Amino acid sequence: MTREQVASLIRWPMIIWAFGIINVTAMLPQLWQLIQTQETKGLSVGMFFIYGFIQIAFALEGYFKRNTVLSVCMTLSAMVTAVTITLFYYFQ
Repeated sequence: MTREQVASLIRWPMIIWAFGIINVTAMLPQLWQLIQTQETKGLSVGMFFIYGFIQIAFALEGYFKRNTVLSVCMTLSAMVTAVTITLFYYFQ
């Protein structure tokens, strides 16, 4: 069985979209807590910057390779990160 057949059998496109959406939503609890408490203590803004640059790099990789899942999900994740960074500085 080829890898393409395995991917088809397990419905890989649906699985990878699900994980892409999970990736986007993974940081939403942190963002929500920041909005509710307006407390930045304990947050490492440096980590968010690094994470954001990585997300942008993979979004561009998805764009250049015509990988819609990677491009869309990483762009959305980078947007969540950008909002978190913005609010970090706003609430300080």
